[in-house]
Amino acid sequence: MKIDVNGIELYYEKCGQGRPLILVHGNSADHREFKDSIWLLRRHFTVYNVDSRCHGLSTKVDELHYTDMADDMAAFMEKLDIKDAVYFGHSDGAIIGLLTAMRTDRIGLLLAGSANMTPQGVAPWLAAGLKAVCKVIKDPKLVMMTREPNITAEELAAITTPTVVIAGSNDIVDEKETRAIAEAIPGAKLRILEGEGHISYATTGSHLADIIMEEAGLREPGMGGTLTKPQKKILLAAQQGEVDAVLMYEKLAEVVKDENDKKAFTRLASDEARHAEVFFRYTGKTLRANPTKAIVIPNLYRTIGREKLYPIIAKGEYDAADKYKNIVADFPEVETVMNDETHHGDAVMGLLK
Repeated sequence: MKIDVNGIELYYEKCGQGRPLILVHGNSADHREFKDSIWLLRRHFTVYNVDSRCHGLSTKVDELHYTDMADDMAAFMEKLDIKDAVYFGHSDGAIIGLLTAMRTDRIGLLLAGSANMTPQGVAPWLAAGLKAVCKVIKDPKLVMMTREPNITAEELAAITTPTVVIAGSNDIVDEKETRAIAEAIPGAKLRILEGEGHISYATTGSHLADIIMEEAGLREPGMGGTLTKPQKKILLAAQQGEVDAVLMYEKLAEVVKDENDKKAFTRLASDEARHAEVFFRYTGKTLRANPTKAIVIPNLYRTIGREKLYPIIAKGEYDAADKYKNIVADFPEVETVMNDETHHGDAVMGLLK
């Protein structure tokens, strides 16, 4: 969806139900930054996942300023009559959140992840690298980072919204800067995430959902992951199966003689990679393919032929679809995978006609 604010269009996606939750991404990213946590957050919040101006599907501009982006966000909430929102912003999104909290009382809880007060508040190599790049590429998003933000402690002291200042222990934002922000905002909580970098906690698995739910009071701190052990076991097994299928179909495409078969298996390998990505969003684990099927199946093609092998492959696809029926209720995105597996079985059998 798009909404007109301040003479531009902001793109946003809305899902779920409950207290409003606004998510704003970092520089040069877009709403997809939070895809690994949306599935859980939408069960507890009405989620507004926004592309800030000059990002994603929102209006492009020639000159970009954090203050304009904060004005956009305040207008966005005003126009949609969003009140008592939980706001999580990451990096640029956090800077926007701090500035927005100075402009409106519609934010009920501000979660500022990896914000900086000044262009010098990041790792020296990043600051120097941005300046060098901007001498060649005049990208308004990057140019802005070399000149802004310029937020003072006095401005931060005017924020009355309950605030949690978040950063990774290995963040590219200087920890002194992070602590200065927390110290300047009255009553702000500081949360340094051990072992996390600038991006990892916001984009890997459902870690961000854990953080937001904890700070919003929907679950107790320290409860661990949002998946139960049995759920994670099932999802990891499914993810492994999809990863294995990618390699199997790739290897099968290399040995089949029929050109249509080759194209079909190449396409199926691509589909299975997409399926593995769906499960990765839940588990946050990167898995390697077990080469067993990738060795056995091509050899079976050579020995028993396609007429006997393809029904075996199709049965594997149908069986996978049946297994996924049991978890769709808890993990809605798996429904597309389940439907694809049935189509895959039909596609493999169709090659014999």
